[in-house]
Amino acid sequence: MIKFLHPLSIGKVTIPENISLAPMAGTSTCVYRTIAHEYGSAFGVTELVSARGIRFKESVEVSMRYLKIDPAHEGVTGIQLFGADPDDFAYAIPFILNDPRLSSVDVIDINMGCPVSKVVKTGGGSALMKDPVLAGRIIEASVKAAEPFGKPVTVKFRSGWDEAHINAPEFAKMCISSGAKALALHARTQTQLYRGTADWEVIRKTKDAIFGTGIPLWGNGDVKDGVSAVAMIKETGCDGVMVGRAAQGNPWIFSEIRAALEAADRGEDPQVLSGTFTPDRKTRAEVIRRHLTGLCDQLGEKTGVKEMRAQIACYLKGGRGTAEIKNRLMTAGTISEVQELLSEYTEAE
Repeated sequence: MIKFLHPLSIGKVTIPENISLAPMAGTSTCVYRTIAHEYGSAFGVTELVSARGIRFKESVEVSMRYLKIDPAHEGVTGIQLFGADPDDFAYAIPFILNDPRLSSVDVIDINMGCPVSKVVKTGGGSALMKDPVLAGRIIEASVKAAEPFGKPVTVKFRSGWDEAHINAPEFAKMCISSGAKALALHARTQTQLYRGTADWEVIRKTKDAIFGTGIPLWGNGDVKDGVSAVAMIKETGCDGVMVGRAAQGNPWIFSEIRAALEAADRGEDPQVLSGTFTPDRKTRAEVIRRHLTGLCDQLGEKTGVKEMRAQIACYLKGGRGTAEIKNRLMTAGTISEVQELLSEYTEAE
């Protein structure tokens, strides 16, 4: 019998529940991971950071805005690195873990799934799906570097490079033999980018391939609500669900997923929960304000407001009668301007 909601272990690290926010550039900031955790995400990973950048700068300062963690408020946390040279990881990981601001991170995660050209051109991200030998060397170097600090290494990857080269099951076995303690699979190829439908059958085949290893597999791709989270676990046997784009501007999805998994464990239909966790405008505006304030505290008002625009667009996406005010929010340049527009937004409900 399937157990839908349960703890998940990564080496000696125990995540209390198998629900996670996926690492996403521009979204998975420390501020947003904290908000997502409050609503039910038990695990979060930072935005990707270049291992080579840390090595050649001999500093984490240039990447600190992406590396920033808050263990007291965001739950179990991973720092994600990308690159194509094992030596870069061998240097960057101890450098990170020797920094008192970062040393309490729980997991080191390696990005082998990013499909964007500026990462792939470096040989990192999903380009490593085409070179499992190099990928294995990177994992081994990372495990060796993290081991003295007691930190497990995890890997996030894709189904394959393209439809003709789906190699996730074999890639997963290589990751485990190289020392990875948990895996996350985005069930799309590099050439798909974020288009089309995620192929959950690849997740099922990958889970079957690593059965008996004791290494957990997060499923990622097209988890849009509680119903789809239950369906993914039921159809693939994955150990946990990792939510990406559906969580942008929508931390409430984690509350819905948690309730849906609990319902499934009781033998109830999670469909009855649909819409239950949709917030009203006041609640939505309050979370936007928190998100904005947190970004501005870290980045300064000008940069924080500018970078928050994309997040506000996600928060207000699909809302009735929000197009006009959303457009105005996209040009707001100060905290006070955003606050005034949010007040207008809530009063119009």
